[in-house]
Amino acid sequence: MKYVLLASRLLLGLIFFIFGLNSILPFLHVPLPSGDALTWFGIMAAHGWISFVGVIMIVAGLLLLVGRFIPLALTLLAPVIVNILLYHALLWPHGFIPAIVVTVLEVTLLIANYRSFAPLFVPDPTADTRKP
Repeated sequence: MKYVLLASRLLLGLIFFIFGLNSILPFLHVPLPSGDALTWFGIMAAHGWISFVGVIMIVAGLLLLVGRFIPLALTLLAPVIVNILLYHALLWPHGFIPAIVVTVLEVTLLIANYRSFAPLFVPDPTADTRKP
C-alpha cells in the first residue's frame, strides 16, 4: 500500500505541475475545444483565470512531488479537480478519462490522509455539550 500511495502522490503531483506550467508557459499543444467549451475557455483565458489556476496547480504539484504539506496540496487541488470534472462532464467530454484518473488519485490520497481532514467533520468542536 505504501508504494501505491507514493505512486499516486508522485503521479498526481507530476500531472498538476506539468499542466500548471503549461497553462502559464504553453509548451504542450493541446487541441482547442469547440462550442460552449471554447467560449468558456476563451473567457477564462482572457481574464487571467487560467493563469491563476495554473499557479495553484504548480504550487500543489510541487508540494505533492516534494512530499511536504500533502493535506494542503490536496485541499488546493480539490476545487480544481471539481471544475475539471464539471468542465468535461458538461461542456467537453473528450477529456473525461484523465479527469476520472486525477479524481481517483486525489480520493486515494484523501483517504490515506483522513486524519488531517477528520476535524472538518466534527459538528462543533468548541461546543461543550456536557451537562453541568
